[in-house]
Order: sequence, then C-alpha cells, then structure tokens
Amino acid sequence: MNKTLLACYALLAFSSAATANVQFSNPEGALGEPSNYSQYQNVLSESELQISDPNGKKGNKGYFALDNNYDGIVNNNFYVDKESEALVFTMKNDHLRNELRVQENFRTDLANETYILSSEVEIINPEESMKNSDSKQDEITFLQVHNKGLDNLGTHNVPHPLLRVVWKRDNNGIEGHFWAIVKNNAVICKGTFGKKNKDKEMCKSDVAYSQFDLGKAPEGKPTAFDLIVGDKKLIVDVNGERKVEQDIDYWRHLLSYFKAGVYNQFTNGQSEAHFYKLEYTEKKS
Repeated sequence: MNKTLLACYALLAFSSAATANVQFSNPEGALGEPSNYSQYQNVLSESELQISDPNGKKGNKGYFALDNNYDGIVNNNFYVDKESEALVFTMKNDHLRNELRVQENFRTDLANETYILSSEVEIINPEESMKNSDSKQDEITFLQVHNKGLDNLGTHNVPHPLLRVVWKRDNNGIEGHFWAIVKNNAVICKGTFGKKNKDKEMCKSDVAYSQFDLGKAPEGKPTAFDLIVGDKKLIVDVNGERKVEQDIDYWRHLLSYFKAGVYNQFTNGQSEAHFYKLEYTEKKS
C-alpha cells in the first residue's frame, strides 16, 4: 500500500475510531488473541478491522490494524475461542458491523488474475438473535465482495456490493437459509446523501439483484464457502458444490475487495459468527 493511501486511511481511522469509541481489552487473558493463532495469520496480514461501537449510533465504525499489526486487538466482539480455536465475530444492534476488510483492491476482468476468499463458518443461534427484531429484513451478512469505485482512493460514488452472503430468517417463506445476493448491474441506485437514481427500471429489486438459495444452515457445524472472482466471473462454492457462476463483465470498471465477519440487518439482538477457516488467496499467471 502506498504512503499516500496509508495516510488517507490513517486519517479516516483516527476520526472513525473516535466516533466508534471501540476499546480493546482481555481481562485475565480469558480470550484468545487472534494474532497468536497461526491459522489466521494469512488473512490478518492482508486485512484491516472495521468494527462498530455496539452502543453507538447506527452506522458507526472504526478502522484498526491498518498496518496489519493485530497485537492487542482483542475484545468481547473480536477474539478466538480458546477451546474450538474459532475466530469469533459478534455485534449488537442494527446496521453495525465487525468485519475484516481485505485491503487489496482488485480488478475482476483480468483473465490471468483470480482472487479467492475461503472460509468455514457457523452462524450461532441466529433465530435467537432475531427473536425480538422488528425489522423487515432480518438477516446477517457474513461474507462480501464489495467495491471501492474507480480508483484505490475510492473518490467516486459506487453501487451496492457485488455480492453479499447472508443468513436470512425468512425469504418468501423459506426460513433459515443461506443466500447469495448478487448485484446484476453497476447502476448506482442510491448514491451519496441518499440521492436515488432516476432509472427506476434498472433499480427495481428483481432487476438489480439476483438471490441464490445456498441451502439450509445446519445447526452445530460450519459450512464451507469459497468466493472466487476473476476473468469476468463471480463464483460461489458451498461445501465444494458450485452454487453461483455469473458473468460480471458489467463490473469490469470497478475495483473490488473481500469482507468477512458480521454486518447486522436486524434490530434488538446480537449476531455471532464462528470462522473455523478464513483464508485469502491471489492467483496470478
């Protein structure tokens, strides 16, 4: 990462961290510190942590470990369970997050470059998390292919994420399934300051998005997800089975990146995800 970009991130981190008021602590060493677990060094060495103050305002977040140094970055929301050695993400309240953001911004159209995020994840008691929710959405996003815009500084307005992998309580009568929500075009349907695009047809939900059923979420065991992007393709494999393969030539002008953790889209509860595997890979030929 160049010095100018790092400086911009650092300035943003300072202001956001102050707003988010996130504290890190590990009383009596009860929590596993992620930096001490070799199986997570791959993704930590490539990622920053974006985390909200669970008691703060809707949408708040702070930026940490911009230099990939996770020493002391541990609290009740972000830690390793010492018994299972799962990397744990928790977060309370609506539109708050606790996510690793892979810092590499990549192109999706190059035939000789492929980017992969591999994970094994269990969403813990999501029905219990949402039992008091009054949201119409009621879902937890735990994996994403997001976009930075046209350059590494993100100076341009951008559409919604290319891909969100979610656990959803009820999707038209289908309860407790994983879903891949894919943006079908690069139209910016809602821009800065909430300004909406006038192209209402392209922004209709059934035109702008496709929803792929990834199956019923099992209880008590993780599910393997591989997100693969490159050569104008978006691929989602679940437990080794191909569930999504979509041509994304329409996304070629945008830089993209991966996120993993929890992002809440429900009210009056707390999400919890246990990642037993989380690895980031670049393949270039």
